[in-house]
Amino acid sequence: MNGNSKWRDDAERNKQLMLLLTQHQRRIFSYLYTLVPDRHDAEDLLQETNLVICEKFTEFEPGTDFVAWACQIAWWRVRAARQKFARSKVVFDDAVLAAVAHTAAELRDETDRRHEALEQCLKKLHPRDRELVLTRYEPGSDVAAAARRSGRSLVAAYKALGRIRKLLMDCVSNQLAAEGAS
Repeated sequence: MNGNSKWRDDAERNKQLMLLLTQHQRRIFSYLYTLVPDRHDAEDLLQETNLVICEKFTEFEPGTDFVAWACQIAWWRVRAARQKFARSKVVFDDAVLAAVAHTAAELRDETDRRHEALEQCLKKLHPRDRELVLTRYEPGSDVAAAARRSGRSLVAAYKALGRIRKLLMDCVSNQLAAEGAS
């Protein structure tokens, strides 16, 4: 094997790693956030998990469940960090932590279906309504910022968001029910 062929293999492996990490980052974070009491701790653990995933990616078997593999790494990062969390007011023993992790893994498919349905329902909204909702839920944003950006009063923005949330909830429920019927 010449050096150029090896580079192509490494490049392809790195490309696949970046694709999988990018595609599943939210799911890995959601899993971590179910296991630790603080969002910032979950973000720190996500970074640590990502480093381990990068280091161990040669051990990943293509064609198997990447998220399950990554969440197993995340589980061990949480276990390693438990001493740090022991100073927190809320500390769960290993049995509770294992039960939460198991439940989070079981709910992963349901959550994914809900996210996909929500994406489809957001696309059905009037562009002005979609912009209001997306602006409201941007990191660091609030209703007042979304109202200003959309040209609505604060009261009008609250009313519109209530109406839009109801529409989205009904749309997601109907879409999931339709999927279940087919």
